[in-house]
Amino acid sequence: MDDRTALHSRRSWLPLLVALALMAGLGGWIGWQWHVQEQRSKVEQEQRFTFAVDDIEHTLRERMRAYEMVLRGLAGVVAGSDEVRIDDWARAVDQLQLQDFYPGIQAVALARHATPETLTTLIDQIRASGRERFRMYPPGDREEYVVTDYIHPTDWRNRRVLGFDLFSEATRREAIISTRNSGNPVLTGPLRLKQETEQNVQVGVLLFFPIYAATAPVTTEEERQRAFVGTLHGAFRLTDLMEGILGSRSRMLQLQLFDAANPESPLLTGRAPVSADAKFQRTRNIYMYGRSWQLQVASTPEYEAVLRDNNRAFSLAAALMAAALFSLLVGGYLYLRERALRNSQVLSLQLQEREARFRQLIEQLPVATLLCNAGGRIELANQSAGQLFGSSTELLAGERVSRYVPSVLGEQVLGQLRETSQLELQAQREDGKAIPVAVSLTSFRHDDVLYYVLNLLDLQARKRDEERFRNVVEASPNAFVLVDTRGDIVMVNRQTELLFGYERQELVGQPVELLLPEALREAHRGLRQGYAENPEPRRMGGNRELFGRHRDGSALPVEIGLSPLRSGDEQLVQAVIIDISHRKAAERRLREQADQLAVANRYKSEFLANMSHELRTPLNSILILSDQLRQNGSGNLNDKQVRHSDIIHRAGHELLQLINDVLDLAKIESGHMQLKLEPLNLRELLTELETSLTPMAEQKGLALKVVVDANVPPALNSDRARLQQILRNLLTNALKFTEQGQVELLASYPPEDADGQILQLQVRDSGIGIAKDQQERIFQAFQQIDGSISRHYGGTGLGLAITRQLVEVLGGHVTVDSELGNGATFTVRLPVESTSGASAQALLPRQPQRRGRGPGLLIIEDDADFASVVAEVGQSHGFTSLICSTGQQGLEALRREHFAAVILDILLPDISGWQVHRELRGDERHLGMPVLIISCVPQPHDWHDDGSRYLVKPVAQAELERIFIELARHEQNSLRLLLVETDPRRRELIREYFERLGYSVTLAGGAEAARLAYAEQNFTVVVVEHELADGSGLDLLDALERLRSLRGVTVLVNSREKLSDTDLQHLRRYSASALSKEDDVKRMGELVRRGPTVSSPSAAASLQVVASGRRVLLVDEDVRLIYSLTAQLDELGLLVVPATSADEAVERFDEDAFDLVLLDMSQPGAEGPDLAQRLKQVHDCQAPIVALVTTTGGDERERCRAAGADDVLLKPVEATALAALLQQWLGLESGAAEAEEE
Repeated sequence: MDDRTALHSRRSWLPLLVALALMAGLGGWIGWQWHVQEQRSKVEQEQRFTFAVDDIEHTLRERMRAYEMVLRGLAGVVAGSDEVRIDDWARAVDQLQLQDFYPGIQAVALARHATPETLTTLIDQIRASGRERFRMYPPGDREEYVVTDYIHPTDWRNRRVLGFDLFSEATRREAIISTRNSGNPVLTGPLRLKQETEQNVQVGVLLFFPIYAATAPVTTEEERQRAFVGTLHGAFRLTDLMEGILGSRSRMLQLQLFDAANPESPLLTGRAPVSADAKFQRTRNIYMYGRSWQLQVASTPEYEAVLRDNNRAFSLAAALMAAALFSLLVGGYLYLRERALRNSQVLSLQLQEREARFRQLIEQLPVATLLCNAGGRIELANQSAGQLFGSSTELLAGERVSRYVPSVLGEQVLGQLRETSQLELQAQREDGKAIPVAVSLTSFRHDDVLYYVLNLLDLQARKRDEERFRNVVEASPNAFVLVDTRGDIVMVNRQTELLFGYERQELVGQPVELLLPEALREAHRGLRQGYAENPEPRRMGGNRELFGRHRDGSALPVEIGLSPLRSGDEQLVQAVIIDISHRKAAERRLREQADQLAVANRYKSEFLANMSHELRTPLNSILILSDQLRQNGSGNLNDKQVRHSDIIHRAGHELLQLINDVLDLAKIESGHMQLKLEPLNLRELLTELETSLTPMAEQKGLALKVVVDANVPPALNSDRARLQQILRNLLTNALKFTEQGQVELLASYPPEDADGQILQLQVRDSGIGIAKDQQERIFQAFQQIDGSISRHYGGTGLGLAITRQLVEVLGGHVTVDSELGNGATFTVRLPVESTSGASAQALLPRQPQRRGRGPGLLIIEDDADFASVVAEVGQSHGFTSLICSTGQQGLEALRREHFAAVILDILLPDISGWQVHRELRGDERHLGMPVLIISCVPQPHDWHDDGSRYLVKPVAQAELERIFIELARHEQNSLRLLLVETDPRRRELIREYFERLGYSVTLAGGAEAARLAYAEQNFTVVVVEHELADGSGLDLLDALERLRSLRGVTVLVNSREKLSDTDLQHLRRYSASALSKEDDVKRMGELVRRGPTVSSPSAAASLQVVASGRRVLLVDEDVRLIYSLTAQLDELGLLVVPATSADEAVERFDEDAFDLVLLDMSQPGAEGPDLAQRLKQVHDCQAPIVALVTTTGGDERERCRAAGADDVLLKPVEATALAALLQQWLGLESGAAEAEEE
């Protein structure tokens, strides 16, 4: 009343003036403010609507994530049990309280996976569990089944799902396959749930979660498919789900949901489409569990009415009305009052928000937190506290804290908590179980009331870890020492006590240097400080020796590993100490064994060297003397003695081969085998092997076949000698153990070798075969399958062992594929390289070239330069030369025309020279044609052919000249036959036959006429009748021998009566063959083509080296070698002066002049090397010095040359090698040539 009186007491114009001023000054401001508030209100409404949409989306995601957790929890129960019974299932799902804590889920079900094979078993198991009426539907044959076994809750709707095969429907099957392969939960597309009835039908979805076998690996998709045993799924009716999420907001918002796979069909049935005229609209794309949903939200008129604020218009009107009708004071008062009320509301909301955040923070803390009053009652507890004590937050409220943590608020505990920030106590769970906890306490006052905040940390896991760590440390086989930054020992294990001899209490607290030798302790302190500045894991003792100190003062060899550790704020160092005493002892034993092995290897090498010398030396004498005996040059041995000599000679060669095999094996094992990699012609090598082994195959009635694939180039890089040895061993082995059928050698590239870097050589036979369990044994030295094999087939068991070793030295490997009784296939794979294009082109055959005029001379030689040299020498002697670079070209030329002579090389690009020689000698048109073999291959010791000569390259020019002089003379006297026969009819028959063969036949009716004809001209064949009128045929042969030697002449003796043994012995002097008068003339032709019937002279004898007056000094301490070698040299016409010591050799050298010195250098420590140097340097020896050795390897040859030798000769000495050496160093010529010159 007083205020109103005060108002009316004012001036009357003042209110109007104020009102007019306000209307004029503030009217526009009020209108502008109203407009601004209107725009701000619209923005706030948009934000509020967006927040509501975000909340819906967030709630949907959180709700689905909660359902996922439900499935995961159930999956843990199911996967952890071998068999899930219905009671287990009910107990598990009842504990979840789905309807209370997880609203919106229609059902949770377990479905089991089955195949057609396991479906019946699965249904039987389900029925056996008490559900006899259980059946699967829909029926039908499918590749897989996923049958619903359990469901919760088990109302009438959900029971309709039991037994349903989820794989029978495509949408469900697709989702199950996806969740099985990925291992993640997957949502299905929209579908109709089996729980639906005809009323209130809603679109549904299923959330699947896979279940795998408990112990099966599920890393890869294939492993998950194999481990898949079933699914857990939740069923949702989407309309009910969204209604539950919206709650009371359902009438305020328009909502619709679409699946991205079918955006035309809404998922929320019963809800109208979202209005396009709504004031607020939002669309969200939600991707969950493999599905993409589109959420459309719009406002309703009710929502818009709630947001509409009519007070703003009223305020504007009131302000304007107050300005116009009432005083400015009333309007200002009302405005300030409204603003105060609004501020109070804001403060209240902020206070509520802070309180909610505080409660949320307390609830989310991982540490159990209790709020207690001064009386010890719990007023607030978070979820962690409920989990820790096995209770709930609601039950904990109001309980005394001492029930769970005894005496925690007692004076003693409170005093300890004031002194330290944390205290370990024993808490008690609801079930009475005691658990260790760490307690921290904070007190505060509110409204003069004292409160305590207790934080409890569960120490069970940490206690278990500490116990586990202590057990691991104590069980460690190594010493474990923990050291602090001061260098003091904090902890040790039992192994440390055993290793160093101290008790644990004696070590803890002591400096770590106590465990070190006294000499290292001071230096270690500095090293320890340096490590503290740069701590990092470090291992010591690997490259230098470290020692610890035992309590008794002894040194312990150790290895140490350091690792820095941090315990709270304290830096520690963990030292793991490994006792390596046993390792050091083992290393010491290994060194001793290595020394023993080295000594054994040295002894082995010395033994092999001594064996090589001691065995080869007597063997040399055996071979030389037996060879002379079997040749029967004097004709004083009968056939049996000659055969026995031949057996001795062949046995000696077999023993020599065995010695060589043993030495080769020793070289390979010791790594001393030297390889000579060079370009070689593979086809030439295989042809040579085929030629040399064909007689052996033919002797056993076997077929030897060599096949080379077209893709194998002609030129390869490898060691020819070793490759030949490998193949020869395999082929001879196959021929030896094959009684019928064939042996095949196939050269090719394996299919997997596209680049042609691996050469595959296969030797197949049809022999006795090898059992699977014996196939590795045959590659071991001196091993055969059983003793009967050695007795029946022979052999030493070294061939295949050496073969494998040689193959491995060449970088390859050999395998065998065989079955007992079905033959065997040996496969060798060797790394080779094809030679360059130029080298391969050089191996291609050249076209035959004809040079000069005169008698035809066929030169079969692949070396173009050497062939040209031979052709030029032949032209100078009046011969026409036809040069052929391959064996096939030579054979074609022999088929076309007749030649005066053939010069032949053994190593030809296509076929072997031996094959050419055999075909030439088998052709009657070329009987008696001279053949000169010139090759780098040594002459085989068992080869002989009276019409052929054998020279070893290199051949001097003078030697070629002498050869062509001899050929020219032979051309003038070729194919001449002297026939001494008294029967006219038989004489004519023989003459006609041999003239048809191309011979020029000279007839003689008696001995005198035969002597006159033989004196006038040379004959290649002499046919003599034994019963002559003027003497016997044997006397005639003696007379012809006195005129000119019959060596090289084929002699046939016809007799009416059988010759006596004395007469036959007489005939052997001339290599003569005895015939009966009744024999057919074709028999004579066969004997003429075959040559002499008795053993032909040796290769050395056939060369007829004549060296009258040439003297040889032979020095060897072995008298047996001197005797045998002297016999050989005497046969060649050389004068031998023997010496058994170096001093005697020097004395003989000073007494006489020598053309050659043969000196033994095979025995280690022998006087040979020193003697060679003395002869060269002191006695000015100009004669060539040849070293007698047991091996001709590169190292041995160089050693002998360094000692002063000019050449080497291998023991046992072969006649051909000796003759070749004499021809090279003495320039000797064949005796036949010299005889012709005389």
